[in-house]
Amino acid sequence: MNILSINNLSVEYYRHEAVIHALRGFTLSLSAGETLALVGESGCGKSTVAAAAMGLIFPHEGRITEGEIIFDGKEVRHYTPQQWRMIRGKDIAIVFQDPFSSLNPVISVGEQLREAIDAHHPELPASRQKALALEALEEVRLNPAERIYSAFPHQLSGGQRQRAVIAMAIANRPKLLIADEPTTALDVTIQKEILDLLDALKKELSLTILLITHNLPIAKQRSGRIAVMKEGTIVEEAATEEIFLRPRHEYTKTLIASVPRMLNT
Repeated sequence: MNILSINNLSVEYYRHEAVIHALRGFTLSLSAGETLALVGESGCGKSTVAAAAMGLIFPHEGRITEGEIIFDGKEVRHYTPQQWRMIRGKDIAIVFQDPFSSLNPVISVGEQLREAIDAHHPELPASRQKALALEALEEVRLNPAERIYSAFPHQLSGGQRQRAVIAMAIANRPKLLIADEPTTALDVTIQKEILDLLDALKKELSLTILLITHNLPIAKQRSGRIAVMKEGTIVEEAATEEIFLRPRHEYTKTLIASVPRMLNT
């Protein structure tokens, strides 16, 4: 069963007097429980896919000109802002690449987590919301959770901040987690820890993950299927092993050839 199906989607942005066509007939689907890597060079439209799937393309920035977005069996492309608020952060969540800009610097990490829970469970008392926030911090291996709960973003390392953002994303138990370049701002050692954490959470919470990355070695190691994106559309899609052993599209072959030999094994 597909948890997300994007069919023939086209998106355009407005930049001064120009119109930028970010997606052109983009089609992609994710089966429940899988990790799919969406790869391609910077500027090819990967983050626009994430924005469209989260209902984050706003009228003053651009618009979806055609296509459909089906999430969990429902067509959500024409959802109102109120309808999006009902599912965004609850059924579908996102982790961005820069955790520092994702967190409010003047509010404690725990209070931001509690607010994310309150947005979808306002009926719960504050004490229960705090307990769920602490549980989420423990699930992302941020201990002692009480200390992290009281800390402000600037008091945490980059890896800890990204774990805190992941905790916010999973706190309401989403069905789909979009990880948009979640390790770009981190050093190599912390990158591995974050990716290991996402793999573990996928199993523990039965997540479906859309992993957006320009890093082919990460896609190779962490996904069961890869979709290769170029200039706003998918040019090739196959099982990860098939992509690396028998790439069909010339662009895919070029991407793989660009990976340093030591990593391309």
